[in-house]
Amino acid sequence: MNEKFFRKGPLNAAKNRPSLPSEAELAGAPAADERKTVILDEDLEGVDLEDRVWLYWKRNRNFIIFTITAAFAIVIGVQAWKIYRASASESLSAAYCAAATPEELAKFAAENPGTALAGVALLQNADAAYKAGKYAEAEKLYSQSVGGLGNSPLAQRAKIGAAVSAISAGNAENGMAELEKIFKGAAKSAYSAQAGYLLGLAKAQSGKADEAKAIFKELSDSEQNGVFAILAGQELANLN
Repeated sequence: MNEKFFRKGPLNAAKNRPSLPSEAELAGAPAADERKTVILDEDLEGVDLEDRVWLYWKRNRNFIIFTITAAFAIVIGVQAWKIYRASASESLSAAYCAAATPEELAKFAAENPGTALAGVALLQNADAAYKAGKYAEAEKLYSQSVGGLGNSPLAQRAKIGAAVSAISAGNAENGMAELEKIFKGAAKSAYSAQAGYLLGLAKAQSGKADEAKAIFKELSDSEQNGVFAILAGQELANLN
């Protein structure tokens, strides 16, 4: 896999093609695309715990955290907030919010296996590992997070992360197979559109131009695919 697309990582997303859509185009993206990971910071001291989480999310709602191969990586955001609010245990929620470092998040996940918040904690650490270029570690963490996330939309988010991490680590065939499962799955969502776009890029970089074109055309033909329809159309034009 060409490092241009999968090894640059989030910090170099602006260098990847195609160019990012305009603000007007981003306005049509699904709401799930516009949420930042729920992490508390010191400038919200003095505010009640629940209000701190909510205000932080509200303040950053339009921030797109990073891109993988110029596609918007759909991040934890509002789904983590919903999981936090739905948690049956106040002590569990408090422990999750108190976990501020990767080590603390890992400890929280280990002490609360199978819970939704443990899945969110693992997902946060997986994102950090991917950003640091630790793709094998990221793949493992993304895969581990799926169990706790259950039927939450974040489960698909984690599966996409595991697939892209596998491709970035050099296991292109395995990663593409997982992306195809999400893209062709019965549950259509912004995640399936993202998976299809990433799959198309991976196919193109693997020399399978015809397969890539077919995927990009399918995505670009449907307005329901939002920003990924726009990105797919640009890639299709580049391949023709």
